Amino acid sequence: MGSNGNGAVAADALLKESEAIHYSRRALAGKRRALAEKLLEEGRALAGPLIEQVKDPEKEDPDKNLFLKPVDLLNACLGLDHMTDEATEELNKIMEVFGGKIMWVTEEPEEVPRPEPNHNHALDVVVVGAGASGVGVGLMLTRVFNLDPERVLLVERGERVGESFHRWPKEMRFISPSFNNQGWTNSFDLNSIAYGTSPAFTLQTEHPNGQEYAHYLNELATQGELNIRFQTQVNAIEPLRKLGLGKISGFKVKTSAAKVGEDGEWMGEEAEGEVLSARYVVWAAGEFQYPRAKEQDPFFPGAELCRHNSSVRSWKELPGDDFVVIGGYESGMDALYNLTTCGKRTTVVSSTAFWKVATDDPSTELAPYTMERVRDGFRRAPTPPRLLAPLRVTSVEYNLTTKGYAVKAKWGAPVEHEGGEHRTAYHGGDAEIEEVGEEGTEVELVTPQAPLLCTGFEGSAALGVVKDLFEWGDEDAGGCLAVAPLLNDFDESTKTQGLFLVGPAVRHDEHIFCFVYKFRQRFAVVADEIARGLGFDTEETVEECREHNMYLDDFTCCKGACGETC
Repeated sequence: MGSNGNGAVAADALLKESEAIHYSRRALAGKRRALAEKLLEEGRALAGPLIEQVKDPEKEDPDKNLFLKPVDLLNACLGLDHMTDEATEELNKIMEVFGGKIMWVTEEPEEVPRPEPNHNHALDVVVVGAGASGVGVGLMLTRVFNLDPERVLLVERGERVGESFHRWPKEMRFISPSFNNQGWTNSFDLNSIAYGTSPAFTLQTEHPNGQEYAHYLNELATQGELNIRFQTQVNAIEPLRKLGLGKISGFKVKTSAAKVGEDGEWMGEEAEGEVLSARYVVWAAGEFQYPRAKEQDPFFPGAELCRHNSSVRSWKELPGDDFVVIGGYESGMDALYNLTTCGKRTTVVSSTAFWKVATDDPSTELAPYTMERVRDGFRRAPTPPRLLAPLRVTSVEYNLTTKGYAVKAKWGAPVEHEGGEHRTAYHGGDAEIEEVGEEGTEVELVTPQAPLLCTGFEGSAALGVVKDLFEWGDEDAGGCLAVAPLLNDFDESTKTQGLFLVGPAVRHDEHIFCFVYKFRQRFAVVADEIARGLGFDTEETVEECREHNMYLDDFTCCKGACGETC
């Protein structure tokens, strides 16, 4: 292995030279090609012996981490846009030795003795949901904090890992970019749910679609040997209390077999199934399958006539031409872009001109990727879309004679958006892209298609079986905690001890953990509290998580996660 060490030193030098040349405007094409050849040669030289060692049945497989350096070299070669076929071929050779799959480069957990169970439940933890947050916290519990994988059960009502991502419209993509930067910094891919993994590396794409991201999650769940029970609906979670003390000592999780129709829609559940017994429950059921449609308590009269964007399977296959989109945040702008690029006429009605909003928190303004796509939509559209704000919808009506829909709305007071210091004007000037009416006047928009309700998601905590197990923020209080589940410092319900929440619904003070790179920093906080409750010594594990930016518990300083210098 000595040659690999020398190769790593040479690799570092080559990669640094690669980065310098890649970003230098005066780099010559000949030098770029020569460097690409060197990177390819070095990457091939490092990978070759490792591949042969894996293929040799008489030799022990090398540490997977030894593949990181040749992979970085070959990716750097691809980044120079030279020798791409040869570099891709070498990367494919590396994939082949792992059964055609990109390997999960991570160290195997050490065999550390586990304490005996300190409770009488069959399971230590039930995690509800096998999406990004469910798989992420499951890996954190078992692979990092060393809980017994057989005693940590994930229950998923869908047929596969990442069911919600499979239900995304085909054209929907992650707005946060993926980049395999772990070899250079302590941080890692924004969309990764586990340290040592990268959707960019696994999928070789910067903005994954739903199907691709579900594949990434399934790879992690499979290689992490997570214990998952599919097509299992959770019907009730019943806290168990110690006699005379009132303290919660565990949970009964009542389940049944979930039924799914041919079109993939939920059809309820079958007869009552198994009752699971667990010391702790982690709620990780997500948002996408719980849209903010307000059918029982509608936003406005006629809201039930609208179609929520989460029910769209493909924008290209959506029949019709003229659409009214209600809501101008991420969902609305995604609809605008996809409808516009499909050649459909589109009008967006929004109570806030989010395309003008600029804040310090990326969770409260449109993502740069979204803005880029919208600008592209305006450039490519034969009929430019209309942006109407501040305009609040008051009702939607259906006309039996014309078989069309009337969207009635009222103009709000003008709002001056600062736009953010050092930011360029949107699309060269707001007058080109939006319409603003006189305050208090009403407008009526007529469309032959059901209006698209792009108003976000209510979330599984609010619409699922755990709603009454959480206390909720005051709707009139405003801010991040308005109508949000209230949590203690460990993301545990303030009402039901032992019930934890992970995922995009987590809120603390003015902090919104709605992106993967935000809510994954809370997995270790939850796992630490559970592990200590089970009698594990977690001190060293917590320090390791902190080193890898995987343990955020100090909200006065997020250690650079916000992009600011504290």
